[in-house]
Amino acid sequence: MTESVDPSAGTFDDDSSPVARLRRAELRIAHLEGQIEELREHVAALEAADEHRRVELADAHAEAAEARSAAKEAQARTEERRQLIEELRGQLDGFRTTDRSQDEADTRTMGWRARRRANRSS
Repeated sequence: MTESVDPSAGTFDDDSSPVARLRRAELRIAHLEGQIEELREHVAALEAADEHRRVELADAHAEAAEARSAAKEAQARTEERRQLIEELRGQLDGFRTTDRSQDEADTRTMGWRARRRANRSS
């Protein structure tokens, strides 16, 4: 074993002396306190990241709710337009039927010469 003189204590210092053990314990405590501080900083960073993610998740939920609402409105508008298109097609079919009936009625009321001229010009 190596021995050295401790000028502050005025005693011999070796690995088994109470002073050496105290110094090792103090160093170990300082090291552990440093690790604890690092862990506290890490936990604080994780908590901040967790809070940030919570905010993002809440925003995402709000956006999803808005998107669902917009989709329902769009679906309702689509249904209204589909019904309007069906109504307009029905009216168009009615107009076509009326127009054909009118053409047929006009053709029946024409004389044979007028029908012949109409057929030739078509």
